[in-house]
Amino acid sequence: MNIVVQQAISLLASLILGSDTFTRILGVVNRWADKEISAAEKRDGVLDEFEIIGLELSKSVANLGLELAVTYLKNEVKTDKSA
Repeated sequence: MNIVVQQAISLLASLILGSDTFTRILGVVNRWADKEISAAEKRDGVLDEFEIIGLELSKSVANLGLELAVTYLKNEVKTDKSA
């Protein structure tokens, strides 16, 4: 089930954001995921990094990409643990 959800997220994100953009967003979110800081600080850091690396996204699209990436990565962890 997790793989189906993960593939659906990937497809949706690729359609809305473009596959290259979603891959870049995943990388940024993954870099910030394990930092020992609050969720709000992680979110701010991710959004700041989007600007630094030149992702030109509206605020709503950046937030959507961030949330899709977080959900994708959480689902990936569950899939890896169950294998």
